[in-house]
Amino acid sequence: MRLGFWPPVYGNWIISPRPEIFDASYASAKKMTLRAEQLGFQTLLLAEHFVNPISPELGQLDAWTTASALAAVTEKIEIIAAVKPGFRAPGIIAKMASNIDDISNGRFAINLVSAWWLPEFEMLGVETLPHDERYARSEEYLTIIRESWLQDEFSFDGEYFSVKDAKLWPKPVQQPHPPIYIGGESEQGRNFGARMADIFLINGRPVADTKDVIDDMRARAAHYERELRFGISAFVICRDSEAEALAEFERLYALRKNEIIGADKDVVMFKKVPYGQGDLGSNGGIHAGLVGTADQIAARMHEFEAVGVETFLLQFHPMVEEMERFADQVMPLIK
Repeated sequence: MRLGFWPPVYGNWIISPRPEIFDASYASAKKMTLRAEQLGFQTLLLAEHFVNPISPELGQLDAWTTASALAAVTEKIEIIAAVKPGFRAPGIIAKMASNIDDISNGRFAINLVSAWWLPEFEMLGVETLPHDERYARSEEYLTIIRESWLQDEFSFDGEYFSVKDAKLWPKPVQQPHPPIYIGGESEQGRNFGARMADIFLINGRPVADTKDVIDDMRARAAHYERELRFGISAFVICRDSEAEALAEFERLYALRKNEIIGADKDVVMFKKVPYGQGDLGSNGGIHAGLVGTADQIAARMHEFEAVGVETFLLQFHPMVEEMERFADQVMPLIK
């Protein structure tokens, strides 16, 4: 079992009346990450956004410059940076990733996200594509990144991207290449993950539903003679009693906005786990059911582990206080 967390790159997971915990700054991300490393967390995922998806007027941390900075000040924790095709050329991402892998001494990974936050594309003049075409673009994008890591010289001529005699040196520290995380709910997303992911990320959902996804993805990957590892997103609310935990959920849910405006309505994730219907955090995290006492949360995590989940990408609010509570009360029960 690997424990990870999502630094809240847009300030925090909930619109909070406490302004001191709503902070989309590198200083805040650094503080959280160093504390998480001390507590024993093994990985983190930096979401990539160019405008705050909660409110455009609020702050937004850049994933890749933050990843580079965190790589230089940490010692053990894996740093995953999300990347959306279209905003940066794939060859540039391959080079940046190789360099951050060197800075971190082999602790870097990427999360390829086919992207649903349309206002970012419109704001920055990046071409928007229909849902299915985004996965075709993503496959070309990731092919260029991966083959630039693997080959001494690489050329590619596709519908969306091309490179000619690309040479990337030095190569990443990790061999054959840094881990690739991919998630997806649609047929296109799952097939893409089966072909190209090392770790497939699952949106928060109950254990039985998670097992169905894992069984399905293992079968798809086997078709390509591949094996996958699995991670899941989960929002944690730990309290001394189940009643207290549920009361905290109600309090937090009352604070959040009902909808992320500007999402592509064709994104399958939003159809299966719609915002505004009992959701907290990101990627369906609350639906993993890690709400309750420490014993209840640990038991549920072991249930997920039993069906094949290896990596837990956890969300907390407020981050540092609740991470420390989790480390103190839940970690001893799952180690």
